[in-house]
Amino acid sequence: MIYNKRHFIFLYMSFLCILSNSLMGQWTDTLYKVPNNPLLSKVISLKTDNLTINLSKESELIPLKNTVLSSNAQKLYKNANGLFVSIEQTGFIFQLVDFNANSCVFRRLDKTINLNYNIDCKTFFYKNELYSYGGYGFWKSNGSLRKFNFQDKEWDIIPLNEEIIASNYLWFSEEQGRLYAPFQRIINAGISGAENVSGKTLFSSYYLDVAARKWIKLGDLESAIVTLVKNDNTSSEYLSYNNGLLHRVTDDTYLIDYVHNKIYKSKNPALNQFLIRRAQVLDMFIYKNEIYSYNAGTQSFTLYPFTINDFELLRTSIWGSETQLFYLILILVFIILVIITSIWIFNRSVKRKLEVAQLAILKNKSISQAFTPIEVSLIKLLLSFSLKGKTVEIHHINHTLGLKDKNVGLQKKVRSDVVKSINEKYEFITQSKNVLIGSSRKSDDKRYFEYFITPSEINAIQRVIVKN
Repeated sequence: MIYNKRHFIFLYMSFLCILSNSLMGQWTDTLYKVPNNPLLSKVISLKTDNLTINLSKESELIPLKNTVLSSNAQKLYKNANGLFVSIEQTGFIFQLVDFNANSCVFRRLDKTINLNYNIDCKTFFYKNELYSYGGYGFWKSNGSLRKFNFQDKEWDIIPLNEEIIASNYLWFSEEQGRLYAPFQRIINAGISGAENVSGKTLFSSYYLDVAARKWIKLGDLESAIVTLVKNDNTSSEYLSYNNGLLHRVTDDTYLIDYVHNKIYKSKNPALNQFLIRRAQVLDMFIYKNEIYSYNAGTQSFTLYPFTINDFELLRTSIWGSETQLFYLILILVFIILVIITSIWIFNRSVKRKLEVAQLAILKNKSISQAFTPIEVSLIKLLLSFSLKGKTVEIHHINHTLGLKDKNVGLQKKVRSDVVKSINEKYEFITQSKNVLIGSSRKSDDKRYFEYFITPSEINAIQRVIVKN
C-alpha cells in the first residue's frame, strides 16, 4: 500500500513536470516565423530610430494563442539596432532577425522566468541598451530601473539615487537620455487605507538621467496641470513624438512638450474626433508630419496631418521650476531693496529740502530771531575783543551771561551750553563745519580758558550782524 502511494506520487510529479515543460515550451521557442503585413513592412521601411507602437490583437506578431500569455499585450519597437517586440508584463523580448515580402522571423533574446512584477512598465532603448522602468505587481508599484543583459539573457537591476514611482505620462527622450516623470502614483495594498490601494499621488516632477543613474527634481506640477491629471479618467493611451506626448483627456487633445516645459491644446475638432475614435491608439504612430493609423481588418493606413498649427500654447508650464522659483525670490528681494532705497532717498531729499527751507528762513531773519538775546550779547562781546586781537576771559563772559554771582559749577555749565548752542546754530546757518566761537587755555594759568571768535569767521559774523 505504501509502495502504491509512493508510486502514485512519483507519477503525479512527473506528469506535472512534463505538463509544465510543455506549457513553458509553448511560449519559449527560440524562433517564430510569422506572416509579413503592411504595418510591419511600413515600420521596417521608415527611416527612424525611435518608434513605439501598441499592437492590437489582430496585429500581434508573436503567436501566443492557447498559452498562459495569450491575453498579454504586445508592443513593437524600432531603434538603431533593429525591430523588437515585447510581451507586456513579462520581460520577454524578441528581435526581428530576417524578413522578406511574405514572412518575418523573430528570435527570442531573453530567458526571463519571473512574470507579472512589471505591469504597465516603461520599456525604452538608450545607446543600444534596452531598459525597463517601474510597473505594478504583487500588490504594489515600484520605481526600479532594469537593464537587459544581452550576454546572460536576463534583466539586471540598476541602483539609483532614490526611488521615484511613476506610471502615467512617462516619456523618454533618447536625445537627452532622460526619462520624464511629471508626477508619482504610489500603490501599496500591503498598507491599510483606501488611498494606498487606489494609489497615492505626489505632484512633484522629476527626470531620470539614465547615464548618471540619478533622479533630478524639476519642480512641482503646475496647478492647472494637476487639475488636468485629476480629470483624466479616460482610457486613452499616449502617442509619442519628438518632444513629448500627444494625449487625449475626455474630448480634448493635448500636446505635452517635456523638452521645453510647455503644453498645447488642440483647437481642431476634427483631430479630436479622429483620436476619440481611436482611444486606445492601437497600431498607431507619429512619423514626421503625419499620424499613421493602421486597420488590421482592411490592412490599410489612415493618415492624419500632424502640425503645431492645430494647437494653441497654454499660459501654464508643465512644472514650476525650482530655478525659476529661486530667480523669482531673487527678483522680489531686489524689488524690495529698490523700494527701501527709494524711500530712503525720498526721505533724505525731503529732509534736505526742509533744511534748506529752514536755512532760508533763518538767513532772512534778524540776528535777534536766529539767536537768543543773551547769545547775541555774547557774540558781540567776543567780536569786539577779536577785532582788537584780544581774547575774552571767563569773568567777562560770566558778567555778560549774568552768572557773576552764581556758583562755579553752574557758571561752567551755562557757559558751555550757550557757546555750544551758538556754534550749532552758526554751522546750520552757514551750512559749514566751521566753529564760530573757539577757546584755548590761558598761557599763564592752564586751569582756565579764554574765548574768541575764530579768525576765519570774523568777517562772516560781522556781515550778518551789520546786515541785521
